[in-house]
Amino acid sequence: MKAKLQSGVLGVVVLMLLAACASAPKVAVDTTEVQQAFKGKSVEQALEETEAAMARAEKDELDFYSPGFFSVAKKALDEARFLKLAPKEQAAEGASAQTQIFSKLLLANKSLIRAEATRAEVQKRLADVLKVRDSLIAKGIDSSNADEYQDVLKTLQDLFRRIERGDMEGFERDKAISLRQFRRLESQSVKTAQLDKYIALLEQAEAEGAGGAAPKSLKKTRQALRNAEAVIERDPNDQAAIKSAVQRFAFEVGHLRHVTREVKELRALNDNAMENILLAAESRLLAIADALGLPDPRAHNLREQTEMIVDAADKQMARKNTTGIVRSRPVSKNELELAQLKIEQLGAQLRDARAKITALERSKKPLNKRIDALERVVIKLNNEKAVLEERLAEAMESKAPPKGGVEITPVSK
Repeated sequence: MKAKLQSGVLGVVVLMLLAACASAPKVAVDTTEVQQAFKGKSVEQALEETEAAMARAEKDELDFYSPGFFSVAKKALDEARFLKLAPKEQAAEGASAQTQIFSKLLLANKSLIRAEATRAEVQKRLADVLKVRDSLIAKGIDSSNADEYQDVLKTLQDLFRRIERGDMEGFERDKAISLRQFRRLESQSVKTAQLDKYIALLEQAEAEGAGGAAPKSLKKTRQALRNAEAVIERDPNDQAAIKSAVQRFAFEVGHLRHVTREVKELRALNDNAMENILLAAESRLLAIADALGLPDPRAHNLREQTEMIVDAADKQMARKNTTGIVRSRPVSKNELELAQLKIEQLGAQLRDARAKITALERSKKPLNKRIDALERVVIKLNNEKAVLEERLAEAMESKAPPKGGVEITPVSK
C-alpha cells in the first residue's frame, strides 16, 4: 500500500513537471554525454556541483534574462533531488536510479549554459530597452507603478523567450514597441513625481477663476507646463534641464495665483484692464529689481515685491564704506542714466494710475473704500520713488570727482 502511494505521488509530480516544461525550450541529453560528464563522480558530488552552478545562475539573474532555459534547469535539478530521495524500485525500466539522476543533472547544467548564452544575446540585442528598464528600477518606478510596470515587463520577457527559440521574424518591430512602452512609462512617472503638485495648484487657480481674471498669465503658465512635459519626454534623465523647466512652471503657477487673486480684488472696480495695470506695475518693479541686481521678484505679490526692493535698496546703502562708495559692482554713467529714466517713467505711469483713480472716484462712488486703498498703494509707491531718487542722487554724487580734484581753465575767444 505504501509503495503504491509513493508511486502515485511520484507520478503526479512527474506529470506536473512535464506540464510545466511543455512550453519551455528543448534541451537534448543522451547517454554518452551523461557518462562523459560525470565519469568518476558520485551522485552527491554531481548534485553539489549542479547546485553551485544554479546558485551562480540565480546571482547572475539568468531567471530574468532566460526564463525558459532557467526554468528547464531548475525543474531538472528538482527532479534529480526527488529521484535521489525516491526508493530505488521507482527507477524507470531499463535505467538505474543513478543514471536517471545524472541525466537530470546534465540537463540542468546544459540548460544553464544555454541560459548564459541567451543572457549575452539579450544584452546585445536589447541593450537600449534594458537601459530604460534599469533606469526605471533606479527611480523606484517598478514598485510605485507595479501593475503597469509588470505589463510592460511582460512584453520584454516575451522578447527574451523569442531569443531563446531563435524566433527573429518581426523582432525589431516588437523591440521598438517595447522600447516606446518603457520610455512612456518612465516619462509619465517622472512627470508625476515632478509636476503633479504644481498641476494641482494650477487646477486650484483655474477653479478660483484664473481663466477670467488672468487669461494672459494662465496661457503663459500652461505653456510652461507644456514645455516642462516636453523636456521630460525628450530625456527623463536630463536632471538639469528638467529642474530648470519645472522651476519655471512652478514660478508661473505661483505668479498666476497671485495675479488671479489680486485682479479679482481689483475687478470690483469693474476695470477690464486691471490685469494689464498689475502686470505693468510688476514690469516696472522688475526693472528696478534688475538695476539692484535682485532675482525676479514676481513669485511674490505686488506689496511683497515692493517691500523686497526697498529692503534691498536699504541694504545696498548700508554697505557704503567710509569714502561713500557702495561696496558692490561699479555703476557706469549709462546705468545711472538708465535708472533715472526708469524712475521718470515710473513717475509718469504713477500719474496715469492716479488719473485713472480720480476718474473712478467720480464714476464709482460706492467703491470709495477700495479706491482709497489703491491710493494708499500709489502714495506708498510715490514714497518709494522719492527714496529711490534720493538714493540715486547720492550714488551719482558719490561718482562725482572730488572737490578741487580737477581744474578747468576757460578758453578765451
